[in-house]
Amino acid sequence: MRCLFLLVFFPFLLNGQCENLLAELDTTKNEARIKEIYKIIAVEHFGGSVCELAVFERFKAAPKEPKIMDLMLRMISNSLTGSDNKKIFNWGLPAWKALKNQKDIDSKLAMLTNNISNGYINVDKLDSALYFTHLCEDFYSKGSDQEVLWRPNFNKYRIYLALKNYKKADYYLNKSYSYVKDSPNRMNKGFVLHSVLVALKARGDQKVFEKYLKEYILFKKQGKGLSDMRHLGMDDYFTNQEEAKQTLERIVQTMIKDSISAERVSYRSMVLSELYEEDNEFAKAEQLYLKMLNLKPTAQEKKNLYINLYRMYKKKGDQQKAYKAIENYIAVQDSSFQQIFDGKIADYEVKYQTQEKERELLKKDLELTKSKNRQRSLIGLAFFLTTLGGVGYYIYRRKLKHQREMVEKDALIQKQRIADLEQKNKLLALNSMIEGQESERLRIAQDLHDGLGGLLTTVKAHFNAIEREIANIKEMNIYEKTNQLIDEACVEVRRIAHDMVPYSLKMNGLEGVLADIRQTVLGKGIHCDVDIHNVKEEVLGEQKVVMIYRIIQEVVNNALKHSGASHMLIQLVGHESGLNVMIEDNGKGFDVNQLLQGKGLGLKSIESRVKYLEGNLNIDSTPNQGTTINIEIPLYPINTD
Repeated sequence: MRCLFLLVFFPFLLNGQCENLLAELDTTKNEARIKEIYKIIAVEHFGGSVCELAVFERFKAAPKEPKIMDLMLRMISNSLTGSDNKKIFNWGLPAWKALKNQKDIDSKLAMLTNNISNGYINVDKLDSALYFTHLCEDFYSKGSDQEVLWRPNFNKYRIYLALKNYKKADYYLNKSYSYVKDSPNRMNKGFVLHSVLVALKARGDQKVFEKYLKEYILFKKQGKGLSDMRHLGMDDYFTNQEEAKQTLERIVQTMIKDSISAERVSYRSMVLSELYEEDNEFAKAEQLYLKMLNLKPTAQEKKNLYINLYRMYKKKGDQQKAYKAIENYIAVQDSSFQQIFDGKIADYEVKYQTQEKERELLKKDLELTKSKNRQRSLIGLAFFLTTLGGVGYYIYRRKLKHQREMVEKDALIQKQRIADLEQKNKLLALNSMIEGQESERLRIAQDLHDGLGGLLTTVKAHFNAIEREIANIKEMNIYEKTNQLIDEACVEVRRIAHDMVPYSLKMNGLEGVLADIRQTVLGKGIHCDVDIHNVKEEVLGEQKVVMIYRIIQEVVNNALKHSGASHMLIQLVGHESGLNVMIEDNGKGFDVNQLLQGKGLGLKSIESRVKYLEGNLNIDSTPNQGTTINIEIPLYPINTD
């Protein structure tokens, strides 16, 4: 009968306790208690989906409330630990939309975008994964703790590994390890170092592999033995599952025999029990759980053991033992839960005893008069009216809450509209500025070419006529010097006009102007390749073509001035949705973060033009390893509304 009671009422009891927990979270200022409530709901899954849904609804109503925000983010992180990608997207994406514009929470947004990125990698949506990985890296870069940058770089390694781009994958893996190489966090360092060894073994140099292998062996020797529990658990999974199980059996049995506290044995025993359950060795798993309970574990460890027993019995199909495990789980709830639970049970007992007494009185007073019956009817009517009033009051409160939510949503929509309008105004101003610059360049180029250029040519012709008439001027050597100066002036005028609006851009398009740029680079003693594939200038339009030329011209000029490169590649590849521009050199490279913080005029010019084209700019450079600049330009018309 007690098992049936638990089966029917247990979800309702959990729901009530979950509401009490959230109410306590709103009021308590005790940091230790706040962290404990986070752990109960997010890590131990107390209340299951009912409690999780309640938290999510609270978060949607007030996403900026600090305690609910932290609890929601912990639930998302825990979903990643459990490889529950559905929850990561159902919770993580709405959380990102609600929090992405909030200030002073960069570290939290970094962890959120890292979790979403991992979720997309797990379901093989690599474009979305790369997008959120870049966001994660941007948020982490704003903080003082640079070690955490190993996470987005490791995710980039996973993405490019899935794409079979092993060169980039290994580059980001090495970059990830550079952040944890000297870290005191053994879990992070051991995890990345092991990945480096796997990559080197698959496709690396043997000498380099042996170097890292020695480093890994030294790293393991520096561990703290049995107290270094999580790292040892990780090492067990480096080998096959059967070997891991045998290793854990030996360690756990030794620790139980030596009467080591349950807290120190807990992690290994939980891992070993999971291995038993995976192999359907339920008897061994049950025996290990019961041994752990005999080691006098803490209340928290007891709850973990009983809930694992419940899940194992349920998987095994032993309903009776499953209910017994749930009973034991309830029995060891912490004091606050126990008080709530005991209070509810006490209420039920009082009500039950009251009903029993009423039944006895009814039995003794079978000969009550009709007036007594009317009195009972009045009591029933009063109860009905009270219940009806309570329902009406509840509906009224729900209506007020709904109206308040609608007002808040309208305010958010209005705020978003204002932000969109401001963005459109900025784009309009940028559009006007760039169009003005191009118009002025065109006017100056035409004046130089048609006016001053023609005038200089006429002057030279007249000068040649004078030379034929006055032979003695040659003897003074003035003619040759003056003629040379006029030639140089003509060349300079053509160069300036060409830089303003190159003639070959109008005559031969991007292919012709890139050929001119290539000749300029070759003239500096630098080898240059130009690759153009599937570029349809008539689709891009004249305005975009000019902008693309200006961007390439600025990047190449910067490379000629600063890179010290011996080789340069300019590549344009058209595709269905737009155009990809890549400019790569083998020069001395630079620190991208330092460049972005400084933002000289060259970079600002490039960024403004890419933004005008509604494109994306990505700069990949490392000191002494060259520079790659990727620009993705969409095909749709520029938004000038």
